[in-house]
Formats: sequence, structure tokens, C-alpha cells
Amino acid sequence: MNGNEATLLYADEYSRMAETYDKVVAPRFEPIARAVMELLDPRPNELILDLSTGTGILACLLAPKVAPQTVVAVDLADEALGVASFRAGNAGLRNIRFEMMDARNLVYRGRLFDKVGSNLGIPNLGYDRTFYEVHRILKAGGRFVFSEWDAKHSGAEGAYYDLLPKYRTPTPSKELAALREAVSLNRTDPMARDLRNPEAVRKKLESFGFEDVRDVVRTFPTHFSSLADFLAFLGSWGWDERELREMPPASRTAFEAELTARLGSSLGPSGFDETWTIHFTQARVPP
Repeated sequence: MNGNEATLLYADEYSRMAETYDKVVAPRFEPIARAVMELLDPRPNELILDLSTGTGILACLLAPKVAPQTVVAVDLADEALGVASFRAGNAGLRNIRFEMMDARNLVYRGRLFDKVGSNLGIPNLGYDRTFYEVHRILKAGGRFVFSEWDAKHSGAEGAYYDLLPKYRTPTPSKELAALREAVSLNRTDPMARDLRNPEAVRKKLESFGFEDVRDVVRTFPTHFSSLADFLAFLGSWGWDERELREMPPASRTAFEAELTARLGSSLGPSGFDETWTIHFTQARVPP
């Protein structure tokens, strides 16, 4: 499997899970999207591109700030764009244009956008092409801001991924087998791993002509009401949903028992708290 095939598989899974993702995950990610918006500092009439918009959280936050100008929001997952369009309509927002597009191949003329933002959406595989494209389409002095996870998993998520290989099904469906290959590529490819390395990201951005590259680190607390709530959150992504669904019942019981033990005293009757560490990269095109 190559990087393009893995990226398309991921997009298909985001499409499949778009409605669940929007209900379960999007509310937890909105504070992160707000931080991206604040760092972008959108102004009236600025033309802003939201890369890998997903279900449109960032785009819907930006739209009132730039009105009457339009926010352009792109993603490869067509069903996610459908959910995003519904979100915007419910909010009464008419100044967002959603387009199905690969963040690594932006079909816009050069020096068009005032700013570009992305909330946890920069593609792991081929993000160098994304950086090149963003630099090409930004106006002189234009700003680029995106958020990305820290390289270290939070406590419960780290325990989950440590234990998953021990309990997952040894006879995956064709779909799950392909996804495992894509996930492995995303997590082991040296360049993909560098996306969570702020120094490597800085060097890559500067190699394409960006300047004033900065890394801002913020933490975001989140609460899960139970282990089931946490697993429902992880299961809102297609690959984890398939892993949990195909896990044999006895293995699932043992998996949850060991995960509970790993969480220890942090998991109480009212659930547990997690803290997410997020990196916000800021860069600009020279004036």
C-alpha cells in the first residue's frame, strides 16, 4: 500500500463515520478549533481556506468573522462535507463554500487567500505537498495556522493502543486488514511521524519559504463519563470502530477488564479526565 491509497482509505472511513463523528467527537474538538480561529485572527472580508474541514467546525467558527466574504472549506471525505453543510445551514451560515478536494492538491490560483487554517486535519502522508500548496495560494504576508496532536498519547489513549494488538481479532475482514495496513503506514512512516515533531515541521515549512514559524503548545482537559463513553469516542473513527466491532466477545471482555485495570484509580464512578496536548503551528508568507 502506498501513501495515496492509505489517504483514500482514511477518507472513506471518515465519510462512513461522519454523522457519528460529528455527534461524538466534534463537541470535544470545538475548543481546539476555537484556538486555531483565535490564532488566525480572522477579519471581515478576508478570504480564508479551511483545510480538511471534516464536519465543518472551524469553517463555521470563521464564517461570521469574515462576513460578507466567503470561507472556502475543503475535504476528501464527501459524507463529512455533507454533514458540514448541514451544520452550516442549521447555524444560518450562507458564506461557506464546501468543496471536495485533496489538501495536497489545491486547485486554486496562486496568491488568492489571505489566511489558511486547519484543525487536526493536515494529512500525515504527503504533508510536504500540502505545505507547498499553502505557500503557493497564500498572499504575500498571508498566515497559516494548524493544530496537531503531541507525539505522546494521553493516558487512556496510550493504554488503549498498547493493549489493542493483544486482543484484536486475528482474522480481520478484508476492510479491516486494509485499514490496519494504512494505519501502520501512517504511524511508522518517518515523515508521517515528523508531523508531530515541531522542529521537523519548522524546518519543512521554512524549506518552502515560510517565515516566523512558531509552535504554541496548549492543553485541553476533557471528561469521559465511563469507559464505554471513551470507547465510543475512539469508535467514532472508522478504523477503531472496525477493530472494536470485529473483536471476539471474549477478547472484548478481557480487553475492557485490562484497560480498566490500567486506568486504575483515575477511573471512578463518574468516569475519568484526560488532558490533550496540542501543538499550534503558526507561519507566514514573507510580505
